[in-house]
Amino acid sequence: MPDAKRDASSVVVHKKTLCRACRICELVCSATHDGACSAHLSRIHIVADDFGFSFPATICAQCKSADCYGACPRADRALRIDPDTGTRYIDESECDGCGSCAEACPLPRSPIWSKPAGEAAVFFKCDLCRDIEGGPQCVEMCPWDALVHKQRKQR
Repeated sequence: MPDAKRDASSVVVHKKTLCRACRICELVCSATHDGACSAHLSRIHIVADDFGFSFPATICAQCKSADCYGACPRADRALRIDPDTGTRYIDESECDGCGSCAEACPLPRSPIWSKPAGEAAVFFKCDLCRDIEGGPQCVEMCPWDALVHKQRKQR
C-alpha cells in the first residue's frame, strides 16, 4: 500500500499540443474555488507563446518530494497532504502568507500564487478539486480534451 505522505495518487496533465488557449480552464477554476472568473485566482495558467503554436500550462505537479510541504513552517496546518489521496493542498484559512512554499517549488514557474486576503496575502495552488464530486473542474470543462486527470500507478 502506498504512503500517502510520499505518493500523490493523481495529477492534472496538460497536453499543450491539444490546447487552444481558450482559457476556459482558468475561468472555471477561479469560479469553482473563489466564486469569480479571474485568471489571477486560477490554479492553472495557460501561457501563450509569441507565435501561437504551443500553449504550455503552469499547474501543480503534485510532486512526490513535496518540497513545498517541507518548506512550510505551518506544515500539516497550512500546507497539507490529504491522508486518503496524497493530494498536496493549501488550507488558505491557515496560511500566514510567508511564501516559503512558492520559493521551494522545484518547477521552473512555480504554480503557487498569492492573493490578497484582508490585510495580508495567502498562497494557493491546485488541490485537484479535492472536495468536488467529479474531480478537477478544469478537466471536466476543457472543450479540447487538453487536460487529463491522471491516476498515478501504485507501487
